[in-house]
Amino acid sequence: MFGNAEDVANDLNDMAINKGFETSISEMNDVSLDDFQQMDQVAVVTSTTGHGDFPTNGDDFWSRLEESQLKLQNMKYGVCALGDSSHDEFCGAGKKIDKHLDKLGANRIIERQECDSDTEGSREWSDKFLSLLMSR
Repeated sequence: MFGNAEDVANDLNDMAINKGFETSISEMNDVSLDDFQQMDQVAVVTSTTGHGDFPTNGDDFWSRLEESQLKLQNMKYGVCALGDSSHDEFCGAGKKIDKHLDKLGANRIIERQECDSDTEGSREWSDKFLSLLMSR
């Protein structure tokens, strides 16, 4: 909603390109479930708004994903969640999608990064995430 998640995603995308990855970057609402199911390496970067909710550019995707029964056993993923610990549902959107991807059989290759009120830790997380993808 304020651009921090977009900045983190763009930085991660630049880092991935520099390491030789072929990348695609999209707002969550722009990703169909059919396309999502075909992805094998996914970084989800999301902020949280309201009471642990997804931002407007991820709301529709989350609604579709939450109701789906996709089989994601071929997906390796990581989640970088942005939030504010002064709210009850700190990083709620990131926690929701992380838990649901695991439920759908996706393979979490790195623990969820939770950034509190800024992007601190996201660059280190991104670098480690990409290194783990390269080693698998």
